[in-house]
Amino acid sequence: MDGQDFIRVMHDAFEPFLVVLGFSMETPSTSGRFYRASFSSTENSVWVTYEPGDDALFVYVFCRDKNGLSDIDDRIKTPRLSDLNSRYMHSVSKDELTENELFFQPVDVRDNDERLLLKCAKELRVVLPRYLSQQSEQKGPGSN
Repeated sequence: MDGQDFIRVMHDAFEPFLVVLGFSMETPSTSGRFYRASFSSTENSVWVTYEPGDDALFVYVFCRDKNGLSDIDDRIKTPRLSDLNSRYMHSVSKDELTENELFFQPVDVRDNDERLLLKCAKELRVVLPRYLSQQSEQKGPGSN
């Protein structure tokens, strides 16, 4: 997978469901050392970062406030996809997982790196709405 393939997978797998959740994709960044796509909403930012030399893939969900983004080392305010999976995946029904598979069926992946990105997109699509809903409930009605 090269930088262009990374961007294609971001557009094909991540962007469609994140737009529905109120996120917009910022211009991706690709270099020989890492690829990153950021999706922003008024209250959160999702970063997908892949380091091809190290085969390291990170998906972060940052909270936004008047001071900017939450600290990357604060796993409560900036959970990783693995944190969200451990919190919410147990509540995902088989019907939701089946529907999720159908949603991603048109996405073309060409190698193991792209399959890993697609796996993350599938997981994020089912756990992120639960996290955003819980985050909204914790803030309470009328708070911004």
